[in-house]
Amino acid sequence: MIKVNFMLTAILLIVVLINLQKSLAQDSTETNPPKTSVTVQQVPEGLTAIDVIDNYLEAIGGKEIFSAVEDRTTIMRGNIMGQNLSIVIKQKVPNKLRQNIRSGEMKQTIIYDGTKGVMIIGDKKTELDNKELEKLKVEARMNFLLDPEAYGVSLKLQGIETVDSLLCYKIVLITEEGICWEQFYEIDSELKIKEVKEVETTLENFVQETYYSDYKEIAGLRFPFKIKQSFGMQTIEMNVSSVKLNEGLDNSIFEIPE
Repeated sequence: MIKVNFMLTAILLIVVLINLQKSLAQDSTETNPPKTSVTVQQVPEGLTAIDVIDNYLEAIGGKEIFSAVEDRTTIMRGNIMGQNLSIVIKQKVPNKLRQNIRSGEMKQTIIYDGTKGVMIIGDKKTELDNKELEKLKVEARMNFLLDPEAYGVSLKLQGIETVDSLLCYKIVLITEEGICWEQFYEIDSELKIKEVKEVETTLENFVQETYYSDYKEIAGLRFPFKIKQSFGMQTIEMNVSSVKLNEGLDNSIFEIPE
């Protein structure tokens, strides 16, 4: 999701998927994220969610290098139902985001200029609001993980659970608006390997599960180069082909067209 905390979860494939196959979405009207695994043991006494996040930041390169990133461009490629899929994500401090998605003839652009967010498909521009805008605000913040509570997000370490046979710390994050999602950090590597969110659209609500793997180092920081997203019975696997840091992205890239 997408800020420089490497979440890469703002890959909003909502419109791509619904336009290609509406049946991919599964109904989910719960306020809180679903339970995705079973708690197998309690966390060590005194360990907090912030401790887990701090350990993750150290595991990917350290807070000093992390906080020095001013902008980032990520290119991902994959395949969905026989169609090639490409995603280009550009971000800039403190909270600017531009995301271009292409699958076959379908093109989608999402822009957040620090205040407003829009989704553009062809000649149609839709302004994002309510929960989707609030999610975008959080995910566009480059330095979010350095101090989540400063951005109005509370964290709770709920326990230790298994993800693909790996023991992970499970963290639940909740915004002031009540939006919540789950993150799973492997105990041994201290890397984030899964995230669970509910996605709301005008047509359907569905659960999005994102898995991260194949971490590689770029300019002193580690990024997941394999990302798998599951929507009900559908799964999309994406490979990161390029990550570029501190290229001096111009602010005009993040301007919302009239």
